[in-house]
Amino acid sequence: MNNTIWVVLGVFAGLIGLIAILKAVRARQDKLLGEVETAEVASAPAIINRAELVAVVASCVAEVMGKDVTGLRIVSIKQVG
Repeated sequence: MNNTIWVVLGVFAGLIGLIAILKAVRARQDKLLGEVETAEVASAPAIINRAELVAVVASCVAEVMGKDVTGLRIVSIKQVG
């Protein structure tokens, strides 16, 4: 009975230590990713030639599908992120 109590206390201490480590790692990741995201958003240029982008996307999609480019019609392209 005495050993069981020590095992249970050891498991709880291990879990509490693991939670503390994970919180510290997450705080560090949030700090690092916050700096990277602001830099990426500021450096994103606008699309200069949208028609060229549509042509490239259409040709890539047609190649993957194995169809002719003239059979495709791209209705809209939205920026994600």
